[in-house]
Amino acid sequence: MSGITFGQYLAQLREKKGMSQRKLAETAGLINSTISRIEADAVRPDPTTIEKIADALQIDKTLLFVKCGYNDAIPEDFVIIARKAGELTEEQRKHVYKVFNETIDKFLLNEDDDEE
Repeated sequence: MSGITFGQYLAQLREKKGMSQRKLAETAGLINSTISRIEADAVRPDPTTIEKIADALQIDKTLLFVKCGYNDAIPEDFVIIARKAGELTEEQRKHVYKVFNETIDKFLLNEDDDEE
């Protein structure tokens, strides 16, 4: 993962899934030029766009947030683990992402409870 831009990383993920830019855009509910511009590193996607892309690629959004530089909203421990995720087996990555998502969901639910 290191040494490549977010756009290059996204292109690799998309190609690994066997998707064209058009198919990714359609699946994510975006327009084709959005994916094209992101992969060309002409624009930095906003968090909502990253979530749509992660859902369309069926991958954990945390990794995309970190790679895109949105790690200020993510606990540092998660950032460190996400950076190391490239060194894990596919099975280990799935387990880590499951724990990430469960932890984030619990955090968000607890945060909502505090506001009431």
